Amino acid sequence: MDSDTRILCFRHCCSKSIFCKNILDVCPLCKLLIVNFEVEPFVIPYPYANAMHEPNAVVVRPSRGDFLTNYDIAHDLHIGISNSQGIVFEYDKEGLIINDCSRWTSCIAISIIPSSWDNHWNETLKAMLKDSKWRSENYNELSMNCYNFVIEFMNKLKYMDMDFVDKETMCDKLILPRIRDAVRYNSLFIKLKAHEFFIS
Repeated sequence: MDSDTRILCFRHCCSKSIFCKNILDVCPLCKLLIVNFEVEPFVIPYPYANAMHEPNAVVVRPSRGDFLTNYDIAHDLHIGISNSQGIVFEYDKEGLIINDCSRWTSCIAISIIPSSWDNHWNETLKAMLKDSKWRSENYNELSMNCYNFVIEFMNKLKYMDMDFVDKETMCDKLILPRIRDAVRYNSLFIKLKAHEFFIS
């Protein structure tokens, strides 16, 4: 995250939160010079990451464009898996793609396992890569796609209750909570491009 994407939050004179890019000198609510805070300024967690720095994660990005500048909830998402070295494995119409780094610099990374599972995560992924079913000729936009790849990986991993019967179940349980956080962040980001502050 850089200073262009950073969002700060604080409270000055009441229970309303003030979001801004830079701390204000004068409170927009009470119009007094800000000397103290009811809640000290803090940085809103940035929801996006570079997959190379997110080992052993399920990684998600828009199929086209990026989350922060042009994502809409109706847009399709693409999903992949990073191994313990942050190498991304994904499946699409070209078949298995390994480490197309430039497309995963601003994604949502969902960590699931503790570090004690690192080796099993890598071994499960290696075993999947040997399966010929992930060739490009088997790709089907509806029935054999990136979600099927990740669902099969998670089911073979057998970690806790992380097994999924279909895309909808996986999205509800794993992806949608993180997408909601990202959409809220995007909404604030857009508001602060047009205004110095936003009050909630």
